[in-house]
Amino acid sequence: MFSRPGCAEDSRTRRSKFNFDTLDAPKLSTIEIPRLGRSGRDHVVQYLLRSIEKSTGPRKEITWNVRQMAVHHRYDFVTGKSFWISMKSNGVMKERTKQAVSEDPALRPTAGDGLPRSFAATLQIHLMHLDWCDESWQECITEFEKMIRKVLTKAKAASLNHSTDSRELPLMKALRRNTQLAESDVRGKKTGFSLKYWLGLKSGLVSCFRAGGQKRTAPPPILPVAAEKDMVPPANQADDFSKQLYSLMVLGTFSFEEVQHLHHLGEQLESFRVVLQLDRQTLRDVTEHYQDLASRNGFTAKMIKGCKGDVVSFTRRVDRIRKNLEIRLTQIESMMAWLQEGKTLFDGILQYRSVQVSHVFTESSHIQSEKMERIAHKTEQETISMHVVTCVTLAFLPGTFVAAFFQSGLVEINKASDGVRGSVVFHAGAFKLFSVICFPLMFITFALWFMLFKILARRAHRREMEESV
Repeated sequence: MFSRPGCAEDSRTRRSKFNFDTLDAPKLSTIEIPRLGRSGRDHVVQYLLRSIEKSTGPRKEITWNVRQMAVHHRYDFVTGKSFWISMKSNGVMKERTKQAVSEDPALRPTAGDGLPRSFAATLQIHLMHLDWCDESWQECITEFEKMIRKVLTKAKAASLNHSTDSRELPLMKALRRNTQLAESDVRGKKTGFSLKYWLGLKSGLVSCFRAGGQKRTAPPPILPVAAEKDMVPPANQADDFSKQLYSLMVLGTFSFEEVQHLHHLGEQLESFRVVLQLDRQTLRDVTEHYQDLASRNGFTAKMIKGCKGDVVSFTRRVDRIRKNLEIRLTQIESMMAWLQEGKTLFDGILQYRSVQVSHVFTESSHIQSEKMERIAHKTEQETISMHVVTCVTLAFLPGTFVAAFFQSGLVEINKASDGVRGSVVFHAGAFKLFSVICFPLMFITFALWFMLFKILARRAHRREMEESV
């Protein structure tokens, strides 16, 4: 009925109404078919209505979809016969029309009732179709308002202040553990020797074993820069970092799926707005058509007298439906503006979350660098201690080796000798036996160690090659 060859416009903006009549047409230009009850003096009205209907999805969820209904009506002004075609995707209007015709005698006019009665019946049937486009809008708008409010309330009510009860948050526990470890490292410095003491002791030992140390220029002392630096972090640093973590956890509850959901709701509201505008224009065209029809010369005085009140009532009711649609349109536009503000707020929240994530990672890297600095300071202390131990060991190592060699039995001390020449007796055979046993074992030990080192180095190299690939 609404075919438009060659039209590439969107289906939502296609022509929604069409009418014509032959009241003032010459008799020769009319088509009279008595067998079908057609006198040639008639008018045709056809329009396309759109409305919203609720349906249930495959998962039992409630969805709102735009439905269309096409209506074609022809009325003969001589015979009073009317012809109706109503096309819709379901049988709602079919059942509603049957029920109305069976319950209201005014919708079943007879030939004796006259043309005004049959014409008024067509107006009542028109109202049944026009009322359909305003039935479910209020319920749909209420449901959409709830869905939008559910998403936006979380964004507006989100508190980024630090919670007073954060004992159960894993990130807070990890933060406190790191803080406690840092404090224990700082307190551990007080229980050991100070860095200055070890530096002084090392300088003294080196000067004792250095020949002519008094004639040489003393090396510049090592400045304990790390020891003089206050290693205790600021008191509010951990608290600020915990606040950032808490804010990030709150921001983590906002997902991109919610933004997609808001975008989907915005698309649906835009389609609803177009539907309401088209229906409002269709109702205006139908009203203007019947008002113009009543003022035509071919509209007889009897029809005007008998149908004047019905036409006025029909016009008033259609205007009431149109005003209701205008109210719904205002509500839709208000929700669209509200939704746009919510989408802007969500975009800002997601951008702020990205900034906070970068800031938290920066703070975490800074804390890790401070921890590494403390570890390096502690390692420096331990290294100085090892240097002192090494110096003491090297000082006593020659004497220990000589004492062990003399006690092994290879060299025998002659206590009866008064001089140096006869005080020591060397056993060459025993030393030869010692060399035959000890030196091969030393060689075997070094060979095994070298082989093991090569195997481990080859495995490490192979692992590095695999990781690089």
